[in-house]
Amino acid sequence: METFAEFQRRRNSEFYSSKGGRIYSSFRTFAHSKKFAEANAVEFARRAPRKGKLRIYEIGVGDGAFAANFLKALRKINGEVEERTTYVLWDFSEKGAELAAKKLDGFSFETVVEPAWEWKKMKNATCVKCNELLDDLPTRMLVRRGTRIFEVMEDNGGFLEVEARLEADTYSFMEGMPEGYWVPVPEIGLECVLGWRGKLADGGWMDIFDYGFADAESMRALPRNAWNSAIVREFSGQVTVDVNFAFLKRFTGGRLEAQKDYVERALGKDLWEVEVGKLDYFSYGEVKENEQKLKNGGYDLGLLLGGSEKSEYVHLEIPK
Repeated sequence: METFAEFQRRRNSEFYSSKGGRIYSSFRTFAHSKKFAEANAVEFARRAPRKGKLRIYEIGVGDGAFAANFLKALRKINGEVEERTTYVLWDFSEKGAELAAKKLDGFSFETVVEPAWEWKKMKNATCVKCNELLDDLPTRMLVRRGTRIFEVMEDNGGFLEVEARLEADTYSFMEGMPEGYWVPVPEIGLECVLGWRGKLADGGWMDIFDYGFADAESMRALPRNAWNSAIVREFSGQVTVDVNFAFLKRFTGGRLEAQKDYVERALGKDLWEVEVGKLDYFSYGEVKENEQKLKNGGYDLGLLLGGSEKSEYVHLEIPK
């Protein structure tokens, strides 16, 4: 028997070992969306200090597509800011960092091969970016039954609940969670976020992007059994969980918004989240141009354009 966090760590270690250099082909992320990268570049150019060297740390760089699209967009938006920027590719995999680095020819960059929690090796970060990483970190899974809190354990292919010992802060948080719902509690994720924040330069900030939920009301929108069966996701053997942004915000004081709202605000246009070969954002014109592809992919254009397609992707901005 092992805790859910131990189970997730073990399964994902097996996943990465088995996939080798092919792991990034298994991920379903916004990393290849040029609009997503451009929105980040617009916001960085707007907020970056007007003088001095700038350092961006991307934690968990995937295949480097986001970094390349970001820097290309930043060069077009404000070449002076881009010239002062060093982009740090931070990944636990040496092969992953090397793969990403190949896409940044012509830009100033560095690589760091370390797990996410080795933040002590950061220095003077203007911005820390983390795109769909926290869902992969080992996460504690708790459930409230009346006034008692139980921990979800994995046992011979199934899950059971064992009464948990909790710190006062975690117990207080769980008191506000709906009864009987499995609640991912990203203690390691929070430790990383607080560590990264401690390495921010004056005026620096963090952008955390992931799929997850922002509050208890988001949980109650689904029946208990439906929530508990959907909260754990498995992709090609990798085990991930929805990120509990309510927990992170409680201890970081950050600002939450839908990722789509962030992209729309930065680019100044209405957009629709779609998946046609990859996750992306389409303008109204692009939705109409790709009408048949979207229909073939199972989209109802009336529901899509009417806003009925709800996104689970969240942005958490944390200042120094």
